[in-house]
Amino acid sequence: FLLSFIFFNLGIAAVIAAIKYTVGKSAYGYRAMGDIFVFIFFGLVGVMGCYFLFIQNLGGYIVLPAVSIGLMSTAVLNLNNMRDRIEDAKVNKNTLAVVLGAQNVKHYHAGLIIVAFLAACSYFFLTMENWISFLPLIAFIPLFLNVLKVYNNNEPRQLDPELKKVALSTFLFSILFFVTTLI
Repeated sequence: FLLSFIFFNLGIAAVIAAIKYTVGKSAYGYRAMGDIFVFIFFGLVGVMGCYFLFIQNLGGYIVLPAVSIGLMSTAVLNLNNMRDRIEDAKVNKNTLAVVLGAQNVKHYHAGLIIVAFLAACSYFFLTMENWISFLPLIAFIPLFLNVLKVYNNNEPRQLDPELKKVALSTFLFSILFFVTTLI
């Protein structure tokens, strides 16, 4: 009963967080806090919650892949906010990209990808059973190429195709992580 109550409330919190992202006078997405909520709900809560539902514990360094997925999901949001930064600033939508500015948001984006990679590598080294365990790291190849593209970009609208690459790379990492866990 306690677990059902906890997960029900986590679900309600996720729905409320999704709504409060852009709705109302206190929309946190426009106060440079969207990244935090994406990291928490798409990373920590999503990954660790699903893991707990299936395994019934939170052992096995599961926080590391949760951090990876959370940071990659945050990178998708950040890239979207980088693309819209100039227009958002004009209408007082203070996303983290607006607050950081054109150059610092690029460093932040690189940091998200690099720390996600380091967390994933740490997990695989700590839990390594065979070389197949490292297969999900293939998903970081397009992510590192994305970082280079972002650093060399001066036209925000040209970031549109990069959004899809980051989102699909995050999905690929998730699928490969799941498959290698089954093997």
